[in-house]
Amino acid sequence: MVQIRLSRDLDDRARAVPGPMTVDEFLARFPEVPADLHGESVLERYVVVFGPLLRLAQKPSPCVGAGGDMEHVFYTRLVNDLAIYGIGLARRDRTLSRLQATLDAHAKAPATFGCTLVPRKAPGAPPAGCR
Repeated sequence: MVQIRLSRDLDDRARAVPGPMTVDEFLARFPEVPADLHGESVLERYVVVFGPLLRLAQKPSPCVGAGGDMEHVFYTRLVNDLAIYGIGLARRDRTLSRLQATLDAHAKAPATFGCTLVPRKAPGAPPAGCR
């Protein structure tokens, strides 16, 4: 089984908050996600399942470019659709369908799903970001 190895600071940050992530914590952490989704059961399941990855997710700055580090990829893959809905460029029903599709993909391979989110980098490749 492939595992995502976290750097010590990311591991410490992920463990800093005890218990599973709540929808309220998720919405506070990512204000770009519209609060009108708060009562949606699919969002509640999504936050419970992906809470550990969402706690690590960081919105990439423009200079990160394509890919980015693990925490940027988590944001792009797990939060971006919700942010796009938040600015009015996606429909609510399609956004919720994409959340459900991600949950379904996770259910097929829960042990390795996180690894499928992060593209492999060449050994010794520098971290993404402004240079």
